[in-house]
Amino acid sequence: MKTANVSLLVLFTVCVALLANAQSPTSQPDIQRRLELIERGQAEAVKAELPTLMTNFQNHPGVLYLQAVLMTDGSEAIKIYQSIVDNFPTSEWADDALFRLYQYYYSIGLYKTADQKMEQLKRDYPFSTYASDQALAEQAPTQATEAPAVVAKPAQVEKYTTIYTVQAGTFSVLQNAEELKSRFERDGHRSTIFTIVSGGRKFHKVWVGEFQKQEDAKKFSAEIKKKYNLDSIVVTR
Repeated sequence: MKTANVSLLVLFTVCVALLANAQSPTSQPDIQRRLELIERGQAEAVKAELPTLMTNFQNHPGVLYLQAVLMTDGSEAIKIYQSIVDNFPTSEWADDALFRLYQYYYSIGLYKTADQKMEQLKRDYPFSTYASDQALAEQAPTQATEAPAVVAKPAQVEKYTTIYTVQAGTFSVLQNAEELKSRFERDGHRSTIFTIVSGGRKFHKVWVGEFQKQEDAKKFSAEIKKKYNLDSIVVTR
């Protein structure tokens, strides 16, 4: 009987240790899994986890990256991406953050700044998925091909008006993104597919509409939820 009690005590001790280890903030957060959940339209579920992640993993570059991805204000998100690049240059998320900076500046027309970010990416992270010319061509915003042959004078290039759009979905399969884009276009809404590569995988984002005011974009996002039953977020382009 004594031996059985000792065995039960040992088993209990092991279970407690395993549980403590599972809940310990020293374990690494699974950022990739959460990014995949966001792709599948479960951004709100991931957003609900974010406060706990930020408490347990303070200044963790992956958690910071996840925080920026979930932000609806692009101008605030790029501050976090830049902090990852500056403060965690050896992190696995540094090249992802740097590419996000490139995308942001390219999408709003700051081509010179975008080129500088891409040059830095190729120089500092030559083995990154984002650093190849082929990947760059595949990931460039669709609207970039429509850029005018003659641009403004250098002194005017950095001046821009923030345009808000609604990201209605993110897909790993291009056909799914094209189907959603066509659905919106049939209803008279201008749509764009914006492709990125993250963690070696392609993601196709469907952007719908263009708005000068963030409030107008938020109202349209609410309409998308009501009419299409889709969770969407407001982003800048």
